[in-house]
Parts: sequence; structure tokens; C-alpha cells
Amino acid sequence: MGELVIEVERRERFGKGASRKLRAQGLIPAVVYGGGKEPVPVVVNRKFVTELLHQEKGKNTIFLLRMKGTKQERHAMLKDFQVDPITQQYIHLDFIRVMKGQHVRVEVPVELTGESVGVKAGGFLDFTGRSLHIECPADAIPEKIVVDISGLHIGQHVTAADVSLPAGAKLLDDPHKVLVTIEGRAAAAEEELAAAPAGEEMAEPEVIRRGKAEAEEGEEES
Repeated sequence: MGELVIEVERRERFGKGASRKLRAQGLIPAVVYGGGKEPVPVVVNRKFVTELLHQEKGKNTIFLLRMKGTKQERHAMLKDFQVDPITQQYIHLDFIRVMKGQHVRVEVPVELTGESVGVKAGGFLDFTGRSLHIECPADAIPEKIVVDISGLHIGQHVTAADVSLPAGAKLLDDPHKVLVTIEGRAAAAEEELAAAPAGEEMAEPEVIRRGKAEAEEGEEES
């Protein structure tokens, strides 16, 4: 697959008013920074970038930013973004320059494969760690980390330390972080009971105690 190219244009207007006008024209204000160079304010085509970022490879991807009307090119990653809470459209993007051979820190989704023998035996799967933070070469960022759970029995789990990372990748999360557990039905029921609001359990006994106290006071008065 070829490089994912985003054409950018230098931004000359700044401020909230200018940004609103740019968005009305179908553009997104953005900034390219890092790499030991000064930040460069730019704009990108909203429709094109939105479609690109919604693709499977949109996240953790090295883009080739090409300055419109020039021969300037720069590899960069999407570091951060802002989304309008009402329209859910991108309203600002932050790109960080990526140098050849540079290591980057990324969050990679975890995908489970296989059918657990514990689930087949009546247990259920508790998938809590759906991503891992790793450090790896910028040109070797995995799209996902696959975890095989077919050998997991009831009561067993997989931690971050149990996962095989790609060559050159380093785990940044706590190695004891639990990603997936196969629990028995009885254990699940106990957890639900333990999670019940303590206030609800105490409410009735408290009312009963007040009732007894009032009754005793009434007997003493009589």
C-alpha cells in the first residue's frame, strides 16, 4: 500500500473568527510541530481528512504531509484532535513530525481470537483491557495486537506481560494489567452482589432501629 498523502496549506489567518470562517469553507485548522522545528499552522480539507481518519489505518498512521504549491513534504502522525460536541466534526488537528528511525508512543487496540475452553465449559469472558500503550519504531506501528484465548480455562486470565509484542516494541502499561479473564457464573454473581450500593443495604436496618427506639420510648412513658 502506498503512502497516505494529506495536502496541507499554510494558514495565514488566526483567532476564533478566522477559524469559524475556515470551517465554513470545509477546512480544518491544524498545526504541525515537533522534530526540533518551529510549529507550522496549516489547514486541511475536512471531507478528505475525515474519510481518511475513519479508515482502519487512520489511527497511528504515518502520513505524508505535502505543502500545497511547493515541493515541501514531511512525515507526521496525528497526535491530537478536537471534535465539535454537537456536529461530531473535526474542528482542529495536531500533527507531530516523525523522523526516520524515530520511536513513538502509541495506543494499539487489542483483538481476541479463538474460543476459550472456559467459555465452552460454561464460564464467560470479561474483556477489560481493550488496548495497550507501547513504544515502537514509527515505521512499524501495529494496527492491532492479537491475543489468542483458546487455551484459557475458567479462573485464568491474560495480563499485558503475557502478550507477545512486535519486534522492537516496548510495553508502557503496567505488566500486571489484566486484559481478559474467564470467570465462572458463581464468581460473577458474587461480584454483582459485592458491587451493590452499600446505602441500600443499610437503609432498612436503620429504619428498623429507629422504630424500635421509638417503641421503647413509648413504653417507658406509659
